[in-house]
Amino acid sequence: MLLQRLASKVSVLAPAKINLFLELLEKRPDGFHELETVMVAVSLFDRLEITPLATSEIELDCAWETGQTAQANQWEDPAQFLGDLPPMESNLVYRAVKLLQTEENVPHGARIILRKRIPSASGFGGASSDAAAALMAANLAWNLGCSINRLSELAASLGSDIPFFLHAGQLGSGLAMATGRGEKIATFPGKRLDLVLIRPAGGLSTPEVFRRCRIPASPESAQPLLASLQSDQQMSLPPTLTNRLSLPARELSSTIDRVANACEQLDVVAHQMSGSGSGYFAICRNRPHAMRVAARLRAANVGMVFPVTTCGIRALRN
Repeated sequence: MLLQRLASKVSVLAPAKINLFLELLEKRPDGFHELETVMVAVSLFDRLEITPLATSEIELDCAWETGQTAQANQWEDPAQFLGDLPPMESNLVYRAVKLLQTEENVPHGARIILRKRIPSASGFGGASSDAAAALMAANLAWNLGCSINRLSELAASLGSDIPFFLHAGQLGSGLAMATGRGEKIATFPGKRLDLVLIRPAGGLSTPEVFRRCRIPASPESAQPLLASLQSDQQMSLPPTLTNRLSLPARELSSTIDRVANACEQLDVVAHQMSGSGSGYFAICRNRPHAMRVAARLRAANVGMVFPVTTCGIRALRN
């Protein structure tokens, strides 16, 4: 999360994330799933600006970046690749800033401009990252001095992935393991990875994917993967990484199989769906390799393609 305070506003770059590992442990009494997931921030960014207002109004101008719509327009139905933007009062950015304003008794309002590059309904965490960015930017713009823990407490009611974007900058690597329903975060050092993100046609509903999932009798552990990511053994990762949501997601969308099959034909280190889909990623050996893989995937016409690297998240200190 890259924050910059200018004369009259706060500007933030909000990164996407991928799930390098996702396992389900049990169904909780509250209806959520106890899980273990390894996430890392990647260099596909939404851009958010917040300007304080003298009135108490919260204004939100949300739209796709011009470059994203141009890339999506090569298909007959661009919305199938970018996803939908929610109405203002349903947008997590608006809800996050409004919640902070209410809970901290802020008399001022804010004008928010959000320009999106992270496709929605993709498992890349765009809405959660934007909400975390909005909380941090509003906290700074309004000079509130709230800690990460306080912001995370507020975020808990908005979405399970938001604490990752608030906490994962503690070591600067953007790598973290989340447990509970995703709100308990442990950060780790990690080496840089070069990747390609793919967003096929059609997003997926996270609740629908979870409704179809099954809890394994013997859940897998994230520890071997974490050990590889923190060593010089990243290039010896298993070709297909663990994501327990992959099977139910594939039952809902055949496009994921098409992307997976395309990645199987390429010389990538590893590949898997991110989160609840439909977004997918491939880990590459280095940046030139990622650019070649991206070109091949674009030629295969499997969806929107983004070569990225892992990146740190600069967060507030407690």
